[in-house]
Amino acid sequence: MFEIVPASWYAPVFFNMVLLLTGMKCTLLRKTNKGVFLFLLFFVIVLFGTRPLTFVYFGDTEVYAAMYQLIGSTSLAELNWDKDWLFDLLMYLFNQLGLSVHTFFLFVASVYVGCSAWACKRLFGSSAYLAFLFVVGSFSFYGYGVNGIRNGMAAALTLLTFSYLKTNRWIALILSFVIIPIHGSMLLPVCAAWLSLFYKNTKFYLYCWLFSIFLSVSIGGALETYFASLNMVDDERFSSYLLNKNFSDQFSSIGFRWDFLLYSVMPIWLGWYVVIKRKIYNDQYLLLLHTYLLSNAFWIMLIRASFSNRFAYLSWFMYPIVLAYPLLILPVWRCNRRKIVIILMAHYLFTYLMWIIGKL
Repeated sequence: MFEIVPASWYAPVFFNMVLLLTGMKCTLLRKTNKGVFLFLLFFVIVLFGTRPLTFVYFGDTEVYAAMYQLIGSTSLAELNWDKDWLFDLLMYLFNQLGLSVHTFFLFVASVYVGCSAWACKRLFGSSAYLAFLFVVGSFSFYGYGVNGIRNGMAAALTLLTFSYLKTNRWIALILSFVIIPIHGSMLLPVCAAWLSLFYKNTKFYLYCWLFSIFLSVSIGGALETYFASLNMVDDERFSSYLLNKNFSDQFSSIGFRWDFLLYSVMPIWLGWYVVIKRKIYNDQYLLLLHTYLLSNAFWIMLIRASFSNRFAYLSWFMYPIVLAYPLLILPVWRCNRRKIVIILMAHYLFTYLMWIIGKL
């Protein structure tokens, strides 16, 4: 399959394109930009789906490509049906149909980007494009589109599930059962969302989040050992991420990550301001906020672990939605337009800065 640009250009093209479109949207906030929305949607799908098979620029892409070739010599009965079986089954079916690995990657990218956009459309209506800019401009979006694609695919379906929980619980239930066999770690935010649907005390969730910081600071190491011993989501990777300090050179540092905690706190501060301070109540927003709080609290308890960014993603994938919802849907401030512009630009410039720093 053709490559849009050389492998080394993919990230610069993506980040600079999003920067351009974000800047344009901030100057023309009131326009609907339906055509630009569709352009960005299909551009990102094609960009992610046609990436070269190289570890240097796209991490696990090369590993997934090798798995795709290997699974061609595997029978259906020999697939691992104990965990993440749906993703493996999809890979097997694409291979048996004689389709290339690039076609499979294009399918995964379509689900990842398409379901994210669909969730934005369902949650934000006429402001869907603006919300989608929050999503594609988030810290983790690019990485889970070209590297951790199985987790990204499950996360996008989880966002779509959130959009159905208040309006059609049967569809939400079906999606919930589809998500888990794609990536078992999504069991945490899915269960948190269903709990949030029925228990709506925001102060309880805030206290849980604050208590998780206390636990992590005081007995974080013991918590890591305990959770690893549970062998959660039946995945040996879970235990190795928690306990294997040899991964420390691949992740910036091990220890209590105050920097990541500060990054995570923005939607929580906004949630406190909207719900506790301003007493603005919206059932959909409460569901999103409470789910984020519980999922983020779990990561905080494991914040010292190797690859703790993988646990952080269990809440960070919904970060842009939780951040954007009160800005675009709720009457939070009198001069809301200016606040939207400031927060959207700050949100993306942080991502852009992290990308620049990563290149140094």
